[in-house]
Amino acid sequence: MRTVYWHFGLMILLGVFGGCRSTQPAAPASKWPSADPMLSVNTLIEAPEDFAAARIGSTDYPIPPYAKYLEGVKICLDPGHGGDAHKRGYKRGPTGVREAEMNLRVAKYLRELLETAGAEALLTREEDVDLSLADRAAIANEWGADLFLSLHHNAIDNKPQVNRTSIWYHNDVDYRPANLDLARYLCYGLYDSIALPQITGVPLKSDQLMYESGFGILRHAEVTAALTESSFFTNPEEEQRLRDPEYNLLEAHGLFIALAKYAAAGLPKAYLIEPEGGLVLSGPGQTLVFELDDGLRSRKSWGHDRRMILTDSIAVHLDGQRVPYAFSDDGERYLLTVSLPDDLTPGDHAVEIQFQNMNKNSVLNPHCVIEVP
Repeated sequence: MRTVYWHFGLMILLGVFGGCRSTQPAAPASKWPSADPMLSVNTLIEAPEDFAAARIGSTDYPIPPYAKYLEGVKICLDPGHGGDAHKRGYKRGPTGVREAEMNLRVAKYLRELLETAGAEALLTREEDVDLSLADRAAIANEWGADLFLSLHHNAIDNKPQVNRTSIWYHNDVDYRPANLDLARYLCYGLYDSIALPQITGVPLKSDQLMYESGFGILRHAEVTAALTESSFFTNPEEEQRLRDPEYNLLEAHGLFIALAKYAAAGLPKAYLIEPEGGLVLSGPGQTLVFELDDGLRSRKSWGHDRRMILTDSIAVHLDGQRVPYAFSDDGERYLLTVSLPDDLTPGDHAVEIQFQNMNKNSVLNPHCVIEVP
């Protein structure tokens, strides 16, 4: 059974207003290694190296059968912040618990869960170091990640009572629909695991609500990406829970289950197969042929020869404008043929392929750039 700590005052409060959940342990009183808690490091409750490994696969932290579809999926995890302990009070809770530390531990626990299921997982940082937003995203881009998660916890000034989950995507809803898929799965995974009693009406948020150009980490990402704000460390009770390795693992497991469900529903992709030799064309007026992968047919399940792509969801854009295409399905392969206009000017041109599979998951890698000499 999972060890549970009860904070007496919190238990009374929750008893009055509807009861408490055993999945939200509150940590014991703080003990700081520094005389000034707002400059402290190692602000989390210490945990043995094998803390997660010893629990993964237990009744509390199961690896469900559908997690097998994570095998081979490349997932880059970005523990937000780091290297900022010298900034007094920066990204800390009321008693000095550091966001950078909770982000890193959740990321490490999530990596263990993912690797147990056969996924490939890479962290942008392993230690308490500072990396630029562009450098973090570049790690995911250059590695060729399928998915990129930037892991954070939230804060709000002068409102300690606030504590809810939100997941952020870049730009608008049409920019990269797969970002919305990822964000949606992550949100409901956290809803089911840490199960905060507060919710916001629309938990999936555009990063342009915060900055006109969006979050740097998501703006620089060239792969399907989302940023999690799992809970608020400025909430006093939540801050203490976030020190607890059991609670960190609970959060990581919720994210893991979300990713497993996402993968189980199929991760669609599109591949340019003609012209052979890449994205440099011999001239305008050529034909591009893409092979579409619904993320499901290759499993060879009964009925795999039936179409599992929603044909009305297919859209092809050239330099932001819709262009006609021909779609075919012979029961084994989906092919998408796009004829380029004869008057296409020399230079780079952006091509975007969008579609949804039968589970409404959108294509992970919709963008490519072709060069016309």
